[in-house]
Amino acid sequence: MHPPRQSPRHPTNAMHLKAEDLPARLHDLRRVYLVCGDEPFLVEEAVTRIIEAAAAAGIGERQRFFLESGFSWAQFREALASPSLFAARTLYELRSREAREGLGRELPACLPLVAPDSVLLVVTGALDRAAQKAAWVEAASREGHVVIATPLAGEPLFAWVRARLREVGISNEELARRISYFTEGNMGAAADAIARLKSEPHPDAEALAAIMGDEARFDVFAVTDAALKGDLATTHRYTNRLRMEARDPILVSWALAREVRLLCRMAARQARRAPLAELFRSERVWPARQALLLAALRRLPARRLRGLWRACAELDRTNKGRAGGDAWVLIERVALGLAGLSGGGEVG
Repeated sequence: MHPPRQSPRHPTNAMHLKAEDLPARLHDLRRVYLVCGDEPFLVEEAVTRIIEAAAAAGIGERQRFFLESGFSWAQFREALASPSLFAARTLYELRSREAREGLGRELPACLPLVAPDSVLLVVTGALDRAAQKAAWVEAASREGHVVIATPLAGEPLFAWVRARLREVGISNEELARRISYFTEGNMGAAADAIARLKSEPHPDAEALAAIMGDEARFDVFAVTDAALKGDLATTHRYTNRLRMEARDPILVSWALAREVRLLCRMAARQARRAPLAELFRSERVWPARQALLLAALRRLPARRLRGLWRACAELDRTNKGRAGGDAWVLIERVALGLAGLSGGGEVG
């Protein structure tokens, strides 16, 4: 079976692709790929897929360049124009941590130098909407594909997780809901959970719970679960353990703020006598967790929830360096307030 052949040019089919749509397009390998975005897992996965597709197409050499101090565009153009004698078909990988000015000025002149049977892969940071329409980006798109990797959340994340599960032979909506809920903001964690479930003899909710409990990055959700249950002792124990183990306070803060925000929205809807079903559907809250949230809502008056949300805002400013104080002190205050401690969550 012969490997797929690349089309030398596609001048009339310029397009931008979402990173999650890239695999379906790699049967027709292009000369140029620009991968950009602010979702590291999807960026690196797209890069890996392109490299693997190039290897399958018979491209035997990979040269890597980094756009940093000491980088020479003249030497880079020379490399493109003079393929190796030992491997005429080459993948040239150019990486930049951000979309530096040199890319816009210099990259268009490099594109015609890429041999028809080679690939230029440019990897950079996120591009805003205006930058995505810049001349150099459109030039790359005309020669190949611009692949944009953005974080998924809500329904798109749920669909992505569900599709990934099906790829490994697991058709389970409940698992997809749980994984997307607990890993929103960390797509690498979602992919890792799916990979580990694939090797489980019984990939069910119990297996997922064991995986989550075994992984440090999932431990933060034990804090929110204990707090929603009103278990003060367990909430304090888990929070203190996370602090002693020097876990990332930003992830813990995010998990707590997520629950407080959802409870505030639930309280607002109840005050308007609006049903909660639509909110639960939009937030992908599965039935068992609905019961947990409703129990917490019955325990916590609206005034307490408003105080918790103000504390979350203060915690966010502290994490970003915009306010003083100890993030872990605020985390404990929010967590214990969510669990029902009198006065918890208030900030000065």
